[in-house]
Amino acid sequence: MSTARLLQNAKDSWNISGICFALLLLGLLDGCQSTPANSGNIPFDLASASVETLLDAASQAESQSDAEAAAEYRLKAIELLIYENNLRRAATEIDALPAQQLLSDELRASVQLARATIAFGNGDHSDARSLLQELDSRARESLPIDTNIKIALLAGEVYNALGDPSLAAVFQLSRSEGAEYGTPLLARQLSDSIWLTLDTLSIDEIDAVASATAGYHARGWLELNKAIRREEFSLRGQLDALARWQGVWTQHAATSYLPSALLTLNAAWDRRPRHIGLILPLQTAAGRALQEGFIAAYYQSLAISREVPRISVIDSSEATDAFSVYDEALRLGVDLVVGPLDKALVNQIAELPRLPTLTLALNYADNDDESGEGKPSDLVQFGLAPENEIEQIIALARQRGFKRAAVITPEGDNYTRLRATFQSRWEQSGGSVVARSVFGPEEDFSAVVKNLLAIDASEDRARRLRATLPRNNIEFTPQRRSDIDFIFLIANPRQGRQLVPTLAFYYAQDLPLLALPSIYDGDPSASTRDLDGLVFGDAPWMVRPSELRSVADENLAPAFGSSQRLRAMGVDSFYLAMQLTQLRDNPQRSLRGVTGELSLTEDGKIMRKLVMLKFENGVPEPLPGS
Repeated sequence: MSTARLLQNAKDSWNISGICFALLLLGLLDGCQSTPANSGNIPFDLASASVETLLDAASQAESQSDAEAAAEYRLKAIELLIYENNLRRAATEIDALPAQQLLSDELRASVQLARATIAFGNGDHSDARSLLQELDSRARESLPIDTNIKIALLAGEVYNALGDPSLAAVFQLSRSEGAEYGTPLLARQLSDSIWLTLDTLSIDEIDAVASATAGYHARGWLELNKAIRREEFSLRGQLDALARWQGVWTQHAATSYLPSALLTLNAAWDRRPRHIGLILPLQTAAGRALQEGFIAAYYQSLAISREVPRISVIDSSEATDAFSVYDEALRLGVDLVVGPLDKALVNQIAELPRLPTLTLALNYADNDDESGEGKPSDLVQFGLAPENEIEQIIALARQRGFKRAAVITPEGDNYTRLRATFQSRWEQSGGSVVARSVFGPEEDFSAVVKNLLAIDASEDRARRLRATLPRNNIEFTPQRRSDIDFIFLIANPRQGRQLVPTLAFYYAQDLPLLALPSIYDGDPSASTRDLDGLVFGDAPWMVRPSELRSVADENLAPAFGSSQRLRAMGVDSFYLAMQLTQLRDNPQRSLRGVTGELSLTEDGKIMRKLVMLKFENGVPEPLPGS
């Protein structure tokens, strides 16, 4: 997995500058209630002492040549300063500590931990990592359990911030054995931290961590994560998997301190929808494809547990207002609405001050207020928005250091809007669009490409030169413009198979090509070798083997391109319906769906993280880290 992708995963799962760092600082303070040997001479309550009181006590201990007590008092003051985010003064006080050789192993480790925490708080993640690595070389067995927990907590933050959750997992698992015997608050924090770290990893990365760690404790954590992940789309399946794990790993620390995300499973099961109203335009191809995916996922869930919700399907094909179909669903007694699909109907729902029941709309309202203000709180919006796909192409282009883009799109109002969206967001990110070309349904792609690359201008210069000079045998090779870093392409597979070779013919074979999912329709009979080298993002359903996809393809009419993606959206609509309350309760959580990795934003929108792929030998292969 690439560093950039891991860093993005880390940012998604860890609010580094906020809650997690605050919890880490609380962890530093918690459990540090050991009392210096001469504390009887200090007339104050150590637990509630201020920074100045502690520093005065440190000075008094120093005057009595008691380096150990002086270090303990000063270190407690440093921890308070870190908690108050006064990192500059904390660093100054660290320099005033007694020489390391005068301190016990435990105090030396605490000093190193404080240094690493200050470095992390200052954004010096590499320095924090180096300090932690020095700590890790010391004997773990000589340190108290709480000290090892604090080290593991900080390691999780540091390695995740550096975009390496695999190393974070290895470090944490190696330091956390016996954590159940530590201070309860610290043990609970570590349990949640380990789970968040493991949950950012792919199955292959989990297997790699398993190879790098050993012992009952580490294996138990990894088996728990894999067991829950195998049942990711079924609450009942997760509860049963958890019960089986607890029956086997009876002595494991996670049995005493189950991750908070798993503690909520029973409550989520109790709050699961019992009756879903599915509102779709069944007289349209899109509505039927969505229904096919939704019902396929329903029967998959039914095979795991008979306790599935009742589904009432309501045809909205003739609906001109949302309220008629919505009221029909409510009369049936549903406790969750999935739909509608039509944007006009979603716009009507989004304008209401509140909704009578939780609703998963299958499109995005036009009112794009990112704050979510003005939208009903029980409205969640989910769809295959190309704007979301454009954002991910832009993120990839930024990651690769591109600045200057050329754009090729079909003609038409929708494509004009998407082209404007790309240009606006690309320019907001610091890039520029230096060339644009539009093609029609019967377009000569040679003319489109020559115009984009300014080949025609080069040929014009050659013609003028020949007309000016007396010689007619001037050798000439057209030159394309040199100020393009990459080409952003919107096209269907047929158009792409013509455009990509044409670009290569006109000397642009070295230019990176980035495209939207429409470039691939998943038709195994179609030749895509002409697209080799092109990079695009797509839904996992389109490019990864899946038992449910195989069953759907065997039992339903053949579907390619947008129809297959809508079928996948129907699958994810069911998955989301069953776990929507969990996503709302825990915004850090994501769901590895078949349309992408799904997460819920603050403004009530489901965002999809696509798989990034590159055509190689006619086959879309995942990019490293995707």
